[in-house]
Amino acid sequence: MATFKVFWVVLLMSQQAFFAKANRTKSLVEALYVFGDSSVDAGNNNNLNTFAKANIYPYGIDFNNKSTGRFTNGKNFADVIAINLGLPLPPPYLGVSESERYKVATGINYASGACGILNDTRDVRRKKKMLSEHCCLTVKLIVSCSFCYYFVPKGDCLSLDKQVEYFNSTVTNDLQKHFQSKDEVQHHLSESLYLLSIGSCDYALNYFRRATYQNKTPVEFADYLLEKLGSKLKELYNMGARKFVVAVAGQLGCSPSEFCDEIKNEKVKPLSDKLPRKLQELQTQLSGSLFISSNPFNFFNEIRKAPEKFGFKTLTKSCYVVGQPICENPKDYYYFDFAHGTEANNELFANECFSGSRLCSPTNIEQLIHAI
Repeated sequence: MATFKVFWVVLLMSQQAFFAKANRTKSLVEALYVFGDSSVDAGNNNNLNTFAKANIYPYGIDFNNKSTGRFTNGKNFADVIAINLGLPLPPPYLGVSESERYKVATGINYASGACGILNDTRDVRRKKKMLSEHCCLTVKLIVSCSFCYYFVPKGDCLSLDKQVEYFNSTVTNDLQKHFQSKDEVQHHLSESLYLLSIGSCDYALNYFRRATYQNKTPVEFADYLLEKLGSKLKELYNMGARKFVVAVAGQLGCSPSEFCDEIKNEKVKPLSDKLPRKLQELQTQLSGSLFISSNPFNFFNEIRKAPEKFGFKTLTKSCYVVGQPICENPKDYYYFDFAHGTEANNELFANECFSGSRLCSPTNIEQLIHAI
């Protein structure tokens, strides 16, 4: 079974490489390295003990009808960026065997669904246990009659810390085997693109659901996240990364289940508002670095005003609801499931960031990669 799995991953990578070369004679960057959450997870969670998986029908129904672990019906945001760059789709780090990883020099995907910037961000479930009122009050949990309600982790995921740790292994072990010299490795790293799409789970699965950070205002929590995110970006820079695209949480208050909770949206908004300035500070501090910030929060406002202009017939319903038949045409839908976008959604955002002017700033990706 393990041998077959490795064979399938290598075969998929070779097919992706073929189509990328067919679409573009030369890639625009050396590689695309992807970090983040379920918005860009390409199947890492398939290899983890977690309920946050998308490896069953109908996920992937428009991805050669193969449920690869992407939380959508087809390609995700990172996939579309890779195609536009003329690169094969970056394979999930945990989906490639240790003995084969050195062969991959066009980028790897480290993203993990239900994870975030903070190490304690992960999928949680509410449970209840019969406890005395005194015990509940002692551990500062919610008391309801004689039951004590509390949140518990449901499985594993790759925090941003862990993703960067795996990238370090790629740099120090795998790329050193692939290239003939350290200079070639550094050239490869400096001419690659680094995409981070993260932060949503820090709100949805942490700030909004657990008491850990309730003492922080929305502005303070955003500052805290950006401080942690900035330290990880510096680590990537110190390993050789130079060109970054960073996307954070959008309007999490808007979803098929609660369209739209503006109070929740206002609590998330400071993160996207403050991101550009944080990245500008980093660019000033880190010689030779270039940063793009993606602001899905503001771009979604345009889509809300005129969804049909962007090709969507509905923003308030999911294409797929567990236990119900999948929708007839996913392209008409903004949401594929309860929280994740359709391939049409991902293509819209990725193409806009790649060559447009309404989502990413101060430049788009095409302008960034030609800046040096």
